[in-house]
Amino acid sequence: MSAAAPRRDGAAAAVRHCVILPFYNRLELAGRCLAALLAGAPAATRVLVIDDGSEPPAAGDARLRRLAADPRVTLLRQPHNRGVAAARNTALRWCRRAGIELVLMIDSDCEPSPDFVQTHLQLHAAHPDAACIGAAVRGTGRGLWAELDKIMTFVHALPYGPLREVKAPYHLGTTNFSAKLDRLPARDQDFDERLCTGEDALLIRELRRGGARILFSPAPVIEHRDRETLGGVLWHHYQYGQHQYFVQFGGDFAPRCLSRPYRAAFALGFLPLLPLFALAGSALNLAPWLLHRPAYALAYPLMYLLWLAKGVAILQSAISPASVLRAATDDEATIVPLAEARR
Repeated sequence: MSAAAPRRDGAAAAVRHCVILPFYNRLELAGRCLAALLAGAPAATRVLVIDDGSEPPAAGDARLRRLAADPRVTLLRQPHNRGVAAARNTALRWCRRAGIELVLMIDSDCEPSPDFVQTHLQLHAAHPDAACIGAAVRGTGRGLWAELDKIMTFVHALPYGPLREVKAPYHLGTTNFSAKLDRLPARDQDFDERLCTGEDALLIRELRRGGARILFSPAPVIEHRDRETLGGVLWHHYQYGQHQYFVQFGGDFAPRCLSRPYRAAFALGFLPLLPLFALAGSALNLAPWLLHRPAYALAYPLMYLLWLAKGVAILQSAISPASVLRAATDDEATIVPLAEARR
């Protein structure tokens, strides 16, 4: 089965759709991403930009303010930084109130191809039974550490092969992603706001468990700015390890993973198995790449070390979950429209 070819199709464009772009402080990157979105998006596209408590606020940035004047754009601001999961939840609530049928998601450190919106629309028109569709991410950056960050991060989004169904243990990230809004859980928090990372993996696992069809397409391709220092790459994947305890080993964030007996038993059992965990994780991570880039086998020793770091992060989460989770709150974020944010 091949990916749907990008083409201008009035029926697909007639679907009420919205691109969600959250960001925090990266005003220059957010402006670059938004400019690229607007350059390629159809006239009917809505673009919802969520400023997740940036300081200074995005509305004070001349370039973003100019871009937000485009009638397709709505700029919302959360007065305090609450994390990307909360920003996306805010956006999804707005989309439901606005009668949006299809949501597309992208991150501020990415740059979409001109066919980004149109190809997602075509994919959903061609596959009406799909709940969500992820597409390819091409990592960009200079040097060894950027290349390693790409290999570690985008195993779920390789720009190769045919359109296919996403099977466990792989999932989809929520950049270069689209979903039919009526197939999402339709609750106040589609994404679990306690998680600093991994909220997308948790949602995909829940959808898959409920029988949803989840697809991956090699097109459209977006570019992601990868980390170029050892410290940046190490911290990035250490954070990924923190959510793995709750999602992969905690029964999809089941209550037991927060209980002391379970945490103690898990930590004692996992510690001696940490080297095996790193071996298996790095092998699964590398395997899809080797079909297309056999030379990446040379990266395996460094990948193994990063997976060991992930294992340490998993232990930290089990021993002290409060140190890695965001504080739960029942308060809904106050949304400040652009006109008020300028004051």
